[in-house]
Amino acid sequence: MRRHRCFDILVYGEGEITFAEIMQKFREAHYSTEKFLKDYRTLAKIRGIVFRNGKKIIMNAPQEPVQNLDELPFPARHLLPMRKYIPLPNQYLRLPVVHMLAIRGCPYNCTFCSNNAVFGRAIRARSPEKVLEEIRHLQEKYGAKEISFWDDMLTANRKWMEKFCSLLIENKIDITWTCYARVDTVDLPLLKLMKRAGCWNIFYGFESGNQQLLDNIGKRITLQQIRNASKWTKEAGIEIRASFMIALPGETPELAEQTLEFAKELNPDYVQFCITTPYPGTALYNDAKKYGKLTKDFDKFHGWDAVFIPKGYKNKEEILALEKKFFREFYLRPAYVLGRFAKIKSFRDLMRYAKGARFLLGFTS
Repeated sequence: MRRHRCFDILVYGEGEITFAEIMQKFREAHYSTEKFLKDYRTLAKIRGIVFRNGKKIIMNAPQEPVQNLDELPFPARHLLPMRKYIPLPNQYLRLPVVHMLAIRGCPYNCTFCSNNAVFGRAIRARSPEKVLEEIRHLQEKYGAKEISFWDDMLTANRKWMEKFCSLLIENKIDITWTCYARVDTVDLPLLKLMKRAGCWNIFYGFESGNQQLLDNIGKRITLQQIRNASKWTKEAGIEIRASFMIALPGETPELAEQTLEFAKELNPDYVQFCITTPYPGTALYNDAKKYGKLTKDFDKFHGWDAVFIPKGYKNKEEILALEKKFFREFYLRPAYVLGRFAKIKSFRDLMRYAKGARFLLGFTS
């Protein structure tokens, strides 16, 4: 707000209640932007915003998090061009795909993650029954065949997941779905139940192949837990999307090579190598100077540029070169390529893989 005067109001934290209040007051001002923005007394009463009062910037008290998520209405998807929202080729099995959220908050405190800054550490979940109701709504209104859950950790509450899966199975809901999970929240029985309920792909944040680097970012998992979750997920018949990070605090190019070798050992169905980005609001952002250099050019804070240079690296070019090398060495292995061909079961699969190959080779159109 100080740096860019083009912003008049900022909403921080959960936005549903705050934004609804903003729109109500804007309506009462007869949609006059000038009248609304100069009504400082009204703005001062809206929790969860930052606004301008002349030359001053005022930060109001935060909005209380929504405790009963079932009270929130379904997203106004009718206002969006739903058919244009197609995931990347490795993230869907059947179209149309619709995105959903069921759980907020994360009890863990990884130093690089900004989730807690927005949703807090307490887990709040919509009821399994309410999520099932929304899935049925999406099937009826949009012909949804697949759900992409974007919750940071859909497996945070085992009893919730077991109830949700049981409802899908008991009601014979014809839906496939994907989700995010942590390796220390799953085991073989749970994964088999998820598979029966339609889950075909799980995204795991493995992050590194070096235990010390995992400890440096407060991940609170072990390499053996990663191996176990990978083995069980494959045994359950669920595909794995794995995320690894490059240029972690305390990392050197030699330690990063351990991550590449670990990725090859695990051999997930898909892998991404993200460049560590210490986002504002995270512990890593606050401590970045202890471990290396950090730029404040926020235009580059998107996960695919080297804004953070750990002391073990020469420069950003070394990090970017390593990222390209890792992608090529993982995906262009003959064993991996042959394995993907072996999984082609339909023309639809063939087209998905063809799209993925185009992206990998740099053809984005």
